[in-house]
Amino acid sequence: MEQWSKRLPLKIHPTVTTRQFGIAVTFLTIAGFLLTYIGVEYLQNSTGYLLVLGIQAILLFNAFVPHIASTVRFRMYSPGVITAIVFTLPFSFYLFHRALAENILSQNEFWILLGIAPFAMVIFAYTSLQIGKALDT
Repeated sequence: MEQWSKRLPLKIHPTVTTRQFGIAVTFLTIAGFLLTYIGVEYLQNSTGYLLVLGIQAILLFNAFVPHIASTVRFRMYSPGVITAIVFTLPFSFYLFHRALAENILSQNEFWILLGIAPFAMVIFAYTSLQIGKALDT
């Protein structure tokens, strides 16, 4: 990650070490799994579904920004772009299509989730990178 960031012609985020990034991604993954588990197991109502679908909205937005967008913009491989295209996009489209078709999610809720996702992603990314820096001793 560190080497990739240094090769970018435009500084799009603060440089972090590969170890800091690994800690941040691990933290985000564990937090995402825990929130999804809580949403599925303990909130057997619309709140649980919205929690799970909100996490997926963040992942969907994250597939486009930064992974796909930076690959297209800088015409170079961006770490995570293959996972974003092969897994995140198809699963997100399937999950949201099914949630809308089965009336688990309304059109308004869908657009609200997509509107909140960029802000939530920035907050979670910043927080997790700060945790990565703090734990990288």
